Amino acid sequence: MRCAPLLLLGLLVATPASAQPAQQVEVEVGHTVKIDVGQAGGLNCDDLGVVEAKLVTSKDKKHNTLVLKGLAPGSTYCRAGTGLGPTVLVHIVVVEPE
Repeated sequence: MRCAPLLLLGLLVATPASAQPAQQVEVEVGHTVKIDVGQAGGLNCDDLGVVEAKLVTSKDKKHNTLVLKGLAPGSTYCRAGTGLGPTVLVHIVVVEPE
């Protein structure tokens, strides 16, 4: 059957060659951290009770910044980007201020 090899080839082409590990970030409750995410557009976070997240585009529209504000102790993941372009996965750990 000829369809199976073509389907397999399509899956290999559509699958990223290597997944990038999550960037680790620690932020204190009430504090803000900024991360340059390049051209990554779109934002999705697992737990908005732990962190307030927003994506800000630079005035020249050449890069985006992920702005993370710690809300409560805990951890969550946020992803800047969609499946159609570059993505940045961030593991955020929010801690009490020292």
